[in-house]
Amino acid sequence: MDKYRGNNVIPECPHFGECGGCMLQDISYDNQLLLKREYLNGLLAGIAEIDIVNGYSPYRYRNRMDMVTAFGRTGLRKAGNFRSVVDITTCLLMQKRSEEMYRAIRNPLQEVEGYDYLAHRGYLRYAVVRQGMFTGEVMVNFVTAARVNNLQRVIDTVPGADSISILHNEGLADTSFGEPFITLRRGYIKERFDDITFRITPNSFFQSNSSVALIMYRRIRESVRGKVLDLYSGVGSITLFIAGRADHVTGVEQVGEAVECARSNGELNEIGNVEFLCSDARSYLREKASSFDTVVMDPPRSGIHPKMVRYLNETGPDALIYMSCNPATFAVDAMNLERYTLQWIEAYDMFPQTPHMETLAMFKRK
Repeated sequence: MDKYRGNNVIPECPHFGECGGCMLQDISYDNQLLLKREYLNGLLAGIAEIDIVNGYSPYRYRNRMDMVTAFGRTGLRKAGNFRSVVDITTCLLMQKRSEEMYRAIRNPLQEVEGYDYLAHRGYLRYAVVRQGMFTGEVMVNFVTAARVNNLQRVIDTVPGADSISILHNEGLADTSFGEPFITLRRGYIKERFDDITFRITPNSFFQSNSSVALIMYRRIRESVRGKVLDLYSGVGSITLFIAGRADHVTGVEQVGEAVECARSNGELNEIGNVEFLCSDARSYLREKASSFDTVVMDPPRSGIHPKMVRYLNETGPDALIYMSCNPATFAVDAMNLERYTLQWIEAYDMFPQTPHMETLAMFKRK
């Protein structure tokens, strides 16, 4: 990595080097893309070769930021140290309105009891800020360990948020999700991709970088045909976006709140050739893999379960479109999809200033 640091770039963020959110701000953006291409081609050796990692805006791109509240601080984990939190005053990855919202609540949050995630005691676990890039709408969620509202003073300072919710999470797992028990100002925000509008609720997954996701969704839409199965469909973002090019699209998602949100989004956009099912992707694929012409997948970082790879090899469709946030697991899955040929693969820098990137690939059955 050192050979890419030779142009003396001065990091713009005052927290760089301490905060674990960014790792590459001292490398020029052009060199970041070269570094990612080199890393990706190392992972994909023998599978494919990437000529370019498509780059976009290097700052102000994130739709969501989860600020942990612990040990008297509000911010992000320290680089390489899970036990320590960096007090974040500004974040250049956040969209401007999101950052303004965070700055407004940051000082009042200091007066609220935080949560010691090592000892598992306390009250406020996370303050989460989400924003629709193409609508500008902002959501603020507070994740608490108790079903009580000790946040009214903070809420009163939120400058015009479109949605505010308090979520309850008393589990031991360190997550920024929970059951909404107080909802103020609507309980959802909207995002818009071309002519499709999406409602995003507190717990529902949506891509972290809308501008790059939209480009990738357009590429997916160009490539689908016939009956399409969209696995890990979330709030229906891909399902609904590609519906105009497909005979029918079935979205499968195991999170009930996301499925209800997807159905609502289908009704909101008056799209009739889609259905959304609450099911485990592996179980559904085992029973229905042969019923579709195209399968679209955007799995978690762990990639495709080995049994799903087996089902695809045995009875999978003619075309498989694989969107991945983890090139390492994608490389393993690509090697194991023995009954498929990789037609093309593209790389997108959905997470500038970090080592992460997104790939999009299309496989055809042999």
